[in-house]
Amino acid sequence: MSKILLETRGLKQYFPTGKTRNERKNLKRIADEALKVCAGMFNTKVDMNQLMDMHKSGKDLGKELTDLVLDYETYSGLHGQHLCVIANDGIDLVIHEGETVGLVGESGCGKSTLGRTILKLYKPTAGEIFFEGENITNYTVSQMMPLRKKMQIIFQDPYSSLNPKMTVGQIIGEALLEHGMFKKKDPEYEKYVKKIMNTCGLADYMIYRYPHEFSGGQRQRIGIARALALKPKFIVCDEAVSALDVSIQSQIINLLNDLQKEFELSYLFISHDLSVVKHISDRIGVMYLGHMVEFTDKKEMYNNPLHPYTKVLLSAIPETDLQKMRTKRRILLEGDIPSNIITPTGCKFHTRCPIAKDICKREIPQFKEEKPGHFVACHFSGAEL
Repeated sequence: MSKILLETRGLKQYFPTGKTRNERKNLKRIADEALKVCAGMFNTKVDMNQLMDMHKSGKDLGKELTDLVLDYETYSGLHGQHLCVIANDGIDLVIHEGETVGLVGESGCGKSTLGRTILKLYKPTAGEIFFEGENITNYTVSQMMPLRKKMQIIFQDPYSSLNPKMTVGQIIGEALLEHGMFKKKDPEYEKYVKKIMNTCGLADYMIYRYPHEFSGGQRQRIGIARALALKPKFIVCDEAVSALDVSIQSQIINLLNDLQKEFELSYLFISHDLSVVKHISDRIGVMYLGHMVEFTDKKEMYNNPLHPYTKVLLSAIPETDLQKMRTKRRILLEGDIPSNIITPTGCKFHTRCPIAKDICKREIPQFKEEKPGHFVACHFSGAEL
């Protein structure tokens, strides 16, 4: 196994929001849970304010109680004025050098937020982020600056992610000047920009053109060239092909694969399309309501999914073979995705799961290794639907 490039440990990302009556009930539930755990730990009655003070003073409260206190802090706010959207809740992830990790799930499950939090575009609420063995969780903007060269992102929308007032050369070269790799009048500067353009399938003469003169696929190539220009080690591909036609998607995926081999890149490839992720990923994680519910290598994920939600997603992939299309069983879910402000108790998927039992409503399943390299969070993993 190659060297670990990036790792997250218990990563949480909560965003403040308004407070409703139901959200106040949820706040009370969190406080009650924390105080119950506290009573069992200290054999005495402790109110929430005392518990918060103990946490702030650095007292070791244990993982379970600390998580509850963090939830309460974020939900209640400084003056009890806001709750939060739970975008990521305790994500553990490891990405090796030269590896592509795919991340799939429905819209709003926290995929893009995780990618941007890893890049420190968002400050994590809790947890840790390691890059090349360094803990970068609390790095300041100035401390992150040298790492920006090594960590890049390709955005979803090739139209809004490019400045319409800048030429292609300026878009690709802006970061090169900012990081001091070239001076603006350096003769090698333009040569390097053209070289990167050629590598990404763009002709030299396009360097003075503006984004509106290009198609969607060409614009995404510009976005890829911009990310590649700084010679990064790690790139977050945030729905990098979802806005493109299917024929163009395959070209961009092939380009990303070629670039990975040539420059030894590592990708976090975010998508809601499992059929796309299959063609580029080495390992795949499935997210639901801010939680990682299954994680394993590509072959195991498609041949032997263990989590009910993964099985549902795989059943929705269209088949090109007519015989397979006729025999394939489509699994339909009932109900809508729950609010990620007031999430269900226990397993977050139990409100839509076809095999949910009482334990699923009460207890959160552990994210554990069911088979070598195959992690899943389900009380009844592998059960038939």
